[in-house]
Amino acid sequence: MKDIERLSTKDQRRIVEFLHQRVSSHPNPKTLAKRLVATEEDAWRFRVGDYRIITQFQDSRLVVLVVEVGNRREIYR
Repeated sequence: MKDIERLSTKDQRRIVEFLHQRVSSHPNPKTLAKRLVATEEDAWRFRVGDYRIITQFQDSRLVVLVVEVGNRREIYR
């Protein structure tokens, strides 16, 4: 994933650990995320420090699709 490859190794590790430890093990990961209001897609975000992980959920199979990862100053543009 290009977005995460641009980050420092420390930030990459922090984001991947968040997704593995918090999101994948949670029975309902939507409760950890916030829905993005101003989008046409059903997009949600997770906050990891100064970074945001933009996701889409596929409820029928409990799949979290990571769409974009970036700094909060740039991610919503």
